[in-house]
Formats: sequence, C-alpha cells, structure tokens
Amino acid sequence: MPRNHRLELNGQRLSYTCANARFRTNIKKGSPHRSDSGHRGSVFSEPLAQSDGYSLWLEHVIDHRSSDEYYWLMWYDPAGLPTIPLSGILSRDEVANMQRLFASFIP
Repeated sequence: MPRNHRLELNGQRLSYTCANARFRTNIKKGSPHRSDSGHRGSVFSEPLAQSDGYSLWLEHVIDHRSSDEYYWLMWYDPAGLPTIPLSGILSRDEVANMQRLFASFIP
C-alpha cells in the first residue's frame, strides 16, 4: 500500500497537504486550497490547472532542516491526496524567473 504523504494534525490527515523527508506544506501561510479545507498552504485561492478532477497548486513550503521558505508545484487527486511525494522545490527568485519565461512564451 502506498504511504500517505499528507500532513497529520491532531490525529487527522489533512487533504491538500504533503510532506516528505525534508519539506512540508506550510499550512500557516497563504490561502485554503478549498473553502472547506480548514487550513491554508496555497499561494493562490484557486489551482493553476485542473484536469479530470486533478488539480495543480503552487504551495508555500517549509524546509524541516533550515525552516527556510520555498514553494512547490503539487498535483492533488480529486480527494485531495498528493499524487507524488516529491516535487520541484522553488525559491522566490526561481518563481520570478518562471513568470518571466511564461510571459515570453505567450504570444
């Protein structure tokens, strides 16, 4: 059986969260992933993309080792479970560079 990578709070697994050996969704910062989620973590109040019930979110992330803040792009299934336990960790400067590159891509 696959491991459940959602954060646990008061004995409950939190949908629209993810944690691995080094990073975790920062549920104290940002917007809720859904109006009924009860915790924060998303940079935006809506997903970046959606397809067949799956959604892609840009999330606030904390590094367990340093407490530094980062971001990651995380796909969630229709039940709010992360589809993979790993994702690209991005700094604020890397997000800004992605924005610049996306802006140059769109005609």
